[in-house]
Amino acid sequence: MDYFFGFKSVISQPEAEPSPADTVLRLVERVTSSTLLEDRRDACRAIKALSKKYRLEVGAHGLDALIAVLISDPDLETSSFVLETLCNVTSSEVFDEEGVGAPVGEQFTEIFLKKSENVISVITLLDEYDFHVRLPAIRLLMNLLNNKSKEMQEIILACPMGVAKLIDILSDSRDFVRNEALLLLIQLTKSNANIQNIIAYERGFDQLFKVVASEGYSDGGIVVDDSLQLMLNLLKRNASNQTVFREESCMKEITPFFRSCQPSESDPGHSWSTQKISNVHSMLQVVRTLVSPANATQVVSPAQKNVYGCGLLSELCALLMSPGVPADILSEIICTVGESIRGCRRNQEFFGQVMASSSPPRTALIVLLMSMVNEKQPVPLRAAVLYCFECFLYKNDVSQGQIIQALLPTSTEAMQNISAGQLLCGGLFSTDCLSHWLSSVALSHALVGNVNNKELLLRVHLAIAKDVAPVSLLQQAFNILQMGGKLQTRLGILTLLSTWLADSPNSVAQFLKLPNAVAFLTALVASNEHDDQEVLVQSLCAFLLGLCVLYNNDSNSNFSKESLCQLITKRIGVETFVDKLAEIAKHEVYSKALKHPQIRINTAADIQFDHEFCRLYKALESVIAKAVAPPTSPKGAESPSESELKAVSKYKDVIREQDGQIQHLRQRLAALEGDHIAAQSKIEELNVNLHHLQDQNTLLKAQRNNNVIIDESEPSSQSESSTEKLMKQLEALRLDNERLQGQLEQQQSAKDLGMPVNGGVGLAVEFASTQSASIMDSFTTHEDVQVCSFFRPESSANTMDLELKTVRSRLDAMEAELAETKRCLSVSIAENAELKEEIDRLKKDQEDLLVLLADQDGKVQKYKDRLKILGQTVSEDEDEELDDLGEDDEEFSS
Repeated sequence: MDYFFGFKSVISQPEAEPSPADTVLRLVERVTSSTLLEDRRDACRAIKALSKKYRLEVGAHGLDALIAVLISDPDLETSSFVLETLCNVTSSEVFDEEGVGAPVGEQFTEIFLKKSENVISVITLLDEYDFHVRLPAIRLLMNLLNNKSKEMQEIILACPMGVAKLIDILSDSRDFVRNEALLLLIQLTKSNANIQNIIAYERGFDQLFKVVASEGYSDGGIVVDDSLQLMLNLLKRNASNQTVFREESCMKEITPFFRSCQPSESDPGHSWSTQKISNVHSMLQVVRTLVSPANATQVVSPAQKNVYGCGLLSELCALLMSPGVPADILSEIICTVGESIRGCRRNQEFFGQVMASSSPPRTALIVLLMSMVNEKQPVPLRAAVLYCFECFLYKNDVSQGQIIQALLPTSTEAMQNISAGQLLCGGLFSTDCLSHWLSSVALSHALVGNVNNKELLLRVHLAIAKDVAPVSLLQQAFNILQMGGKLQTRLGILTLLSTWLADSPNSVAQFLKLPNAVAFLTALVASNEHDDQEVLVQSLCAFLLGLCVLYNNDSNSNFSKESLCQLITKRIGVETFVDKLAEIAKHEVYSKALKHPQIRINTAADIQFDHEFCRLYKALESVIAKAVAPPTSPKGAESPSESELKAVSKYKDVIREQDGQIQHLRQRLAALEGDHIAAQSKIEELNVNLHHLQDQNTLLKAQRNNNVIIDESEPSSQSESSTEKLMKQLEALRLDNERLQGQLEQQQSAKDLGMPVNGGVGLAVEFASTQSASIMDSFTTHEDVQVCSFFRPESSANTMDLELKTVRSRLDAMEAELAETKRCLSVSIAENAELKEEIDRLKKDQEDLLVLLADQDGKVQKYKDRLKILGQTVSEDEDEELDDLGEDDEEFSS
């Protein structure tokens, strides 16, 4: 009995487990061939279960079948399985189940996007409310966007109501579906103004504000931040959307957001969480996008009016004065308030009247300036205060005058109250170099475009100590510059002095009266320091000295405009002066400051230029260079000599010759462009034929890298069919070659008989084109065979290599025959040309003979008539001979 059991164990071996590729192939066959809905649904469910671990096999064998089911199958459950499978296949991440391997999600995405109908079918499924369908559809679109964003944006734009369907999902009551739609729209709206405009016109702003309100405004979670990020994408650098935002009265929806940031009576501590800080920062960015100075004036001005009209400016100022606000949020609020009031007189007046809750009561502006000159405050906060102060004074001559007037007190009560001007003057004498720079730049903004304030500031006198006599502010500023100090201090003082002296001859006259002022500036400009920082100071000193020349009213005889120019020429040199003057424009800090008025400083050691100073320098640099350079008059110019005229004439001839060459080259370029266009069209035709093979090659390379075993049967049959096709094409080429040889022999015989062979050229050209097309098809077939070889196991690979070598040898033979045919073609064309020349020569001789015969006939008729007149008889035979001769002549001529 044991013997039989042993025999049974020997003859019955267990069946081998099917490979993953085999399993996927069987499931795909069930999907495509099943007529019952349950079978197809079960197959799709099984494929979904395998799509993470065997993603490559599922994508390679089942992608087309899944797409077909997605388009044609109305069953929602089956569609959900297909969508989840496609999500796994197109994902850019590597799943834990599939192990280590190259991600192939982008390659499958490229194949999926070959037909826009595939994406449109996914968008159509968004109409289904079932979250098992809607959620994976959104995630699939997200994967496709992440992999191929530009192509997806174009397809969605072309899809009817595609963007509108995505916006409708924002009103979905299920949070997880709505949140996924938010992330999808954020990715979709990046760098695409057309999609941004469609979302805005479809009342997307209203939907977003509803989401923000439902999540609790600033106290909401990350969904609020995502909604605001989408809003930023819609508004940044998009003037039309900003207009839509304003016309739909969306500005009033922002006011409750900042009102929720205020500490309540029940919770005076009011802690700021990390998410709340992020939410408030995003909303501040939205407001700044609407009132940014980078926008056009016709966009900014109405937005600033709306900020004031809806009470948003009041809420921002209240939040600005609230305790417990984080420093980075406070800096952003200050910048937002500054841009909201910049250039808007009503908003500037409102901000000037805002009071801070302090004792004694002070305005918010004074409190902010006190923070700016306090070296213990964070550097970004101090820079934000300076930017807000600049915005407050921008095109506000009334406030500029008030700041300068406050430095000229008329009563003891006025002296006791701290003014903005006093704080700024106090900052000039601080030990902190950053306070020097901030105070100097802030005070210079009180002088921008206001000549009256520049002259009033000349009357300001300051005393450093009680025992020291007060001196003018101009003298104090120059003394600080003379003492040297750190770079920020000198840059700030030079910025203040340059703004002060520009367009103010009286200020220039007072500056020239200062002892050693001109000598100090001349010595600095003439020095040979090569340090980058010192070169920057020298350039600013050259600019200041140039302003003394440009706006000199010659009231000081020692330093008139002419004498200063002579001094610069002798001590410095005009070229050296102009080079030093141009150093500012070469610095990176200058280009940054010129782009945007906001000052961004992270550390106290950062070098910065003021935006208004950069604008002043840009406007006056070339003017100063012309004013300092010695004038050149054309009246004293000598007439050119004879040699110079000859040289000019010679150069003119050279220019004419070069112009002719240029015209000739342009004609050749046009001809080459035509040839290039024709060649490009042929290349495009070939690329279309190879396009499908490239996609298959990409998949096969990925499969080969991942060591995937594919079923042999289908590739083998494809290889055999491709080989048979190639053999048929080669046989057709052989027959064409025999036909061509016969035609060439006929052509040769016709040539020997002296007959014209006009049809030879067309026949040879036809064969050449047929031969080229056949060879191109052979190469395409060879590529098919090569692609199919990836599916073949090692046993059949050797056989295919032998077949390919045989095919290649036959192709080489065909190429040799093609070359011989082309040679024969060229010989035939040459012989044909010679025969045409001979025929033309014979025709010409024939025409000459006809002319002679016509003349001879005329003479014979003339002699015949004369004989008749003389009474001689002319026989009829002679007439008939003459007539026959004329008819023969006519037949010969025809």
